[in-house]
Amino acid sequence: MLLSHGNVRYFADWAVGELGIGPGDRIGAQASLTFDLSTLDLFGGALAGACVCVMPEEYKAFPRDAVDWLGRERITVLYAVPTLYTAMLERGGIAERTPRDLRLVVFAGEPFPLAALRRYTGLLDGAAFYNLYGPTETNVCTFQRLPPDWTEKDGTPIGTALPGTRVELVDDSGAVAADEGEIAVVGPSVLRGYLDGRRAHPATVPLVCGDGVARQAYLTGDLACRDDAGRLHLRGRRDHQVKRRGHRIDLGEIEAVVGGLDQVRACAATWTPGGPGGGRIMLHVEARAPETEVERSVRAALPVAMTPDQIVFTGALPLNSRGKTDRQALAAVPTTRK
Repeated sequence: MLLSHGNVRYFADWAVGELGIGPGDRIGAQASLTFDLSTLDLFGGALAGACVCVMPEEYKAFPRDAVDWLGRERITVLYAVPTLYTAMLERGGIAERTPRDLRLVVFAGEPFPLAALRRYTGLLDGAAFYNLYGPTETNVCTFQRLPPDWTEKDGTPIGTALPGTRVELVDDSGAVAADEGEIAVVGPSVLRGYLDGRRAHPATVPLVCGDGVARQAYLTGDLACRDDAGRLHLRGRRDHQVKRRGHRIDLGEIEAVVGGLDQVRACAATWTPGGPGGGRIMLHVEARAPETEVERSVRAALPVAMTPDQIVFTGALPLNSRGKTDRQALAAVPTTRK
């Protein structure tokens, strides 16, 4: 992946300015250096003259240690995936040992379970919460600061484009749409291409943007809609859409609904193709309530067409090297529960 100095500098300049990071801050650097979240920690920290504190790798697997470290190091800025935040809330005791210096809660990479986010906004009263969005190919291209009166009914929009970046929605015909479609990104954060050995391959395609000007755009594969305020809301991925019994279903939408239930700590939906109806939807759940209660809540919350064929309960969802849910590992797990 060919990411330039200019790509990273553009994001770091924006982040330091928007988040107000300065020499008095202590940034909790927990992301791997191969993960794009680290660009805020390292390059943003250098630009701001902030202190960058590197979390020991093993702490990420032990949320209680991670919480202790945040308090001990007086961390003021944390940029992490929601999975880590949720683990610190559910198993790390952050509600009892809240790090009072933490003033910036920044997250990206996956949807934040709404119930967990609601608890955080109550715990860290006065902290600023930012939802950043963008695939590795664009780093961050949109952002949303949660308003002080945020509630679960507001959801977690990914917001609007960074200054100097253009974000379009593209329909199935490849034309720009006003309100719904695949996210396409144009701007200074978009990578130069992919490197295969010594050969570079383009990563962008020509796109006639909403202003009528043709530009090179990166198609993210993420689906979104735009609300009346101009903010974008994710609606899943093209490759997460499945068709079962004649109904087109987005697995991400199932996860969003179920993840918002009070009885559910975390969840992930997987698809097994083949068989009657075209395939089966498996819903893997970390529960905070009895299984029968969770099953009733899930089936009551989802339309019949989106109801999973199986609900599989697990102590903890497997994570990949970036701290996100490992969907390939889940898809490989044999499931027998009805």
